[in-house]
Amino acid sequence: MAQAAAAQHADPNQEFYDKAKRALEDLFEKAKAKNELHFAMALMPEFRGQQDGGWNTAEEALQAFDQFTEHIKSLDKDSIIRVRIVLAFYLMLSECSGFYEIPKKLLLTVEGKGNNIWPFQSLVRRHEKTGRAIDPNANEIMKNMMGHAYDIGLYDLSDIFRDAFDPDLRNAVAHADYVLATDGVRIRKRNGGQSRVLSWADFDALFCRGANLFDYIRQFAAHYAKTYDPPKKVKGKLSYNEPEIEWTIYYLPKSNAFGLTTGEAPKDA
Repeated sequence: MAQAAAAQHADPNQEFYDKAKRALEDLFEKAKAKNELHFAMALMPEFRGQQDGGWNTAEEALQAFDQFTEHIKSLDKDSIIRVRIVLAFYLMLSECSGFYEIPKKLLLTVEGKGNNIWPFQSLVRRHEKTGRAIDPNANEIMKNMMGHAYDIGLYDLSDIFRDAFDPDLRNAVAHADYVLATDGVRIRKRNGGQSRVLSWADFDALFCRGANLFDYIRQFAAHYAKTYDPPKKVKGKLSYNEPEIEWTIYYLPKSNAFGLTTGEAPKDA
């Protein structure tokens, strides 16, 4: 009886969580073994060379994650406002492509094409009349990483990117195409397609899946960055037409700073 009761309350995402952690660790290890300099650069999303501080959306996503989490925990679990904030959180988690440059750059590094400062640029389209850039949405980003992982033989990771976010739910939140009802989140699809109802249990499972994928990537990136205390010298080159030189990869625990330089590591603050 106890085993049956435990099975009924088992986390529906546990298999996804276990698979995600294994697949992500495999990705990080393979990238590090392939090219440690490019691996270190992949841990710095939106690395665009010289630019002022305060323009990195990946760092903003990390702050938003903590702020959303803290605020949601402070609200009554039965509050409808809490649900709406969770929906906004879900959309942020799915759309923060600056942060997802980390796994994309790691995939490129495993493939031998690391140090790409615009890893999703091939997905950017241009408006036919204005010529303005149209950034890829979350569905395109995840589909791209899913295919990339599959093409280089990381099949479990491909599955993780496929299952991390529900495209119907993401689209519904982005386009205000949903209704909150007693039976769950009703995805209307007002412009065509089959309407769908996500039970509250299913909605909770979907949210937790996406949130945990984000958090796992964050944790792995932080863990590997901290392994460079003390600093490590590696031979490498930023691009394949440059000479190989010595680089220092460092993590400064007092200032929580991670980076690389051609000289000695800077002193910690």
